[in-house]
Formats: sequence, C-alpha cells, structure tokens
Amino acid sequence: MRRQHSGQSLVEMAFVAPVLIVILFGIIDMGYLIFAFATISQGARAGAEKAAQLPPFPSWLAYATNAPGDPDFANINQDSCVRTIVAAVREDSVLFRGSAEGGINGGRNIGASSGAGLDYINISYPKGDNTRNLNARGPVEITVQYPVRPLTPLFDLLGIGTPLAADGSRAIMMTITVRRSIENLGVDPNTPNGEACARDMDDWRMLNPDN
Repeated sequence: MRRQHSGQSLVEMAFVAPVLIVILFGIIDMGYLIFAFATISQGARAGAEKAAQLPPFPSWLAYATNAPGDPDFANINQDSCVRTIVAAVREDSVLFRGSAEGGINGGRNIGASSGAGLDYINISYPKGDNTRNLNARGPVEITVQYPVRPLTPLFDLLGIGTPLAADGSRAIMMTITVRRSIENLGVDPNTPNGEACARDMDDWRMLNPDN
C-alpha cells in the first residue's frame, strides 16, 4: 500500500509540477514587465520634459533616416540637444544598455558612432515640423520603444512576444509616447547665435568649434 501511494504521488506531481512552474514563471515575468513599463514610462517622461526645453531642429532629426554625405557626421557625438534628451531618457534606467534590437530607427543613430541609443528613442513634432516655435508650442513628442526580455524562458516556450534577430529569443516590445508643449527653444548664451540646437552640420560646426 505504501508503494502504491508513493507511485500515485509521483504521478500526481508529474501532472501538477509543470502547471506550478508555469504559474511561478508567469508571476516572475509579470512583475518584471510591470517594472519595465514603469521604468520606460519614467524615461519617456524625463526625455519629453527635457525636449520641451531643448527641442531639436526637425532638419537635424531628419538625419536619422537620411544621413548627410558629410565626412564629419559619422564621428560626432550628437547635436547637444538630442544628446541631452537621450541622456535624460537613459539616466535612471537599468534597462537601456547602449542600444536595443529592433528599435524605432532600426539601429540607426542620428550621427552617433559612440552609440547614443537613438535606436529605441524617437523625437518628433506630431503636429508638423513648423510647430517648433513659441506660438504653436509644438508639441514635441518622445517615443521610447524597447524590447523587454522576460527573466524566465516562459515566453520562449509558449511562443509569446517578438523574436529578436540576434539570438532568436523572444521579447515584449513596449512602446511609450509622451508629449510636452515647447517651453523654450534651447537658448545657450555661450554660442555665437545664442542657440543650443544645431540645424545641420554647418550649424553644428559653428556651435562646436573645438570638435
């Protein structure tokens, strides 16, 4: 009788254990995804607040998809306004490690061979590029799109999420968008024209004469 009860317990455990493991993994991953959502949201808000003070020129943002044929472009570390916004997004986050796979710009940085992280951050003017002024006041919009890898293999086993190109593991693509009205046009009294943001490469050279 004892052997029968022991065998029955093993069979019951074989049926119950996978369910318990799936539930445990689900609790762990859901908690981590909630943490990731809060972290990415906070980063997007911080970036939008900085962008309201230092709104980049649309002509510079266009370099993300249409890089200029300028030999200096590949060596610069961003327009200072873009760089400041990216730094604000990443400042308090442990998620953003240099760059992310499958980001908004497909890994294309706006003139940042040093990896400023614009592959998962997008800066835009949703009501038109001509709204970068203190009459229309934008708004300026920050979108952070980041693939969050779960902590357990549950999503890979169940086929949930988006496969990543590097290793085929799956991730949940989180996209957070935050808008802010423009409060300032990026004033810098230390530059020749009093502006902090660069319109194009010639403007960038004028604002950064030592680089």
